[in-house]
Amino acid sequence: MSGVEATGTGRTGAGRPCALRRAFTAGLTVLCLGGLGPAAIGPDPVFRYTVAGAGPLVLLESPHADSPAAGTLAPGARSLVVTGRWAQGEAGDLWEVLSAGPNARPAWAAAARLTPGASDPEPFALQCAGTEPFWGLRLTAGSARMSRPGQADSLLRAGVRQSASGDPRVFVQSLTGMGRTSGQVVVIRRPEGCSDGMSDLSSPYETVLTMPSGEVLAGCCRRAGG
Repeated sequence: MSGVEATGTGRTGAGRPCALRRAFTAGLTVLCLGGLGPAAIGPDPVFRYTVAGAGPLVLLESPHADSPAAGTLAPGARSLVVTGRWAQGEAGDLWEVLSAGPNARPAWAAAARLTPGASDPEPFALQCAGTEPFWGLRLTAGSARMSRPGQADSLLRAGVRQSASGDPRVFVQSLTGMGRTSGQVVVIRRPEGCSDGMSDLSSPYETVLTMPSGEVLAGCCRRAGG
């Protein structure tokens, strides 16, 4: 089968341009990793983080300047999970963090107070989403749940995550729907951030999702709680 290649300019975190190329050949989706110009580097959700500095770290309910506090963390607190999403605040970058447990709730913390520690065993769950059309996908090692406004959720079987040869920033998971129809999700680590184009938040991963129906969707992913 001959491939069809589309070239263009996508958007990365904070509205920075990124050269983007997608090639669809025999059902395989490939995205180039080249960018245009320097970009800020966001948190890597593969690592657990430690609270550095003196005094408690104040957590916020949102990254907005008028956000109320959501609690505090003691200096030296360890094994903090970050989703990989970040925002530019008035006093510096803010990172989204998660409390422990299956009902982990997100909060926002000053990036300057967080330092990386040991890496987490993978794969951890991802929450992916896209706009126009709006969709959401929670992806784990063995299953995926697709959500869309006004529609019942779809449950899919997800295969083992396979990293690209020579580039751990890219991995693929197969998706199987009803009647053994197949699709796949390609996830790419974007240190400079992935933007949905509708908010000021940057996510750590870019994704292209091919549904078992054949529909192709693009969006961003972050680490999920649980």
